Amino acid sequence: MTADRALALLRHAPIFQGAQPADLQPLAELGHFSSLSRGEHLFHAGQAVESLYVVALGSVRVYRLSRGGRRELTLHVEGPRQVVAGVAAFQSRAVYPAQAQALQTPTEVLGLPVDAVRQAVFQTPALAQAVIAYFARRQAELLGRLDSLVFSELGERLAAYLLEHAAAPHALPTNSELAALLGTVPELISRKLGEFYRLGLIVLERRTVQVCDAAELSRLAGGRQEEAGR
Repeated sequence: MTADRALALLRHAPIFQGAQPADLQPLAELGHFSSLSRGEHLFHAGQAVESLYVVALGSVRVYRLSRGGRRELTLHVEGPRQVVAGVAAFQSRAVYPAQAQALQTPTEVLGLPVDAVRQAVFQTPALAQAVIAYFARRQAELLGRLDSLVFSELGERLAAYLLEHAAAPHALPTNSELAALLGTVPELISRKLGEFYRLGLIVLERRTVQVCDAAELSRLAGGRQEEAGR
């Protein structure tokens, strides 16, 4: 039963997009599922990489700590079918470069032995092609995030985040988590959310937010691009 469920997850994981079920079956048979509670760590920075993790349920936040440990910067948040810190799994004698913790309860991940993953990918052209294409896409996404953190204002970043979750009422992370994700501090997140609320752009109740004026949020999120085009 575990192998069947693991295979179904791997077949829909973007990192293995285009691979044949027969190529994934040996990995699925070696997989194991683990459950995490909100705030529980999947791994810590500096820990040896022993598994490649694929999120089955919930979400996992990957983040870095400042040297003093007082500030956090969220690098990315991975939801169902996404790989957590996948690049590290393909480095020889690698250690995790960041921390990873569950953002909600329940969160469930599929762990695959990293040595078996490397061997399968290196020896199977279809898997290798899928993994290379996946990492190319992720690099472009991370560069886009870096560009956003460095060159855009907080209002733009927050508006863009809210638009990403505008399809339905969305349970916001804590202000600390949202600040780490958007590269700021909790006090500014609280202030900006309050501003959006007073302007009628969102409805916010008990950490659940609903977008009311997507057009205005879109204008705010696109402000930097509009200015660049002038």
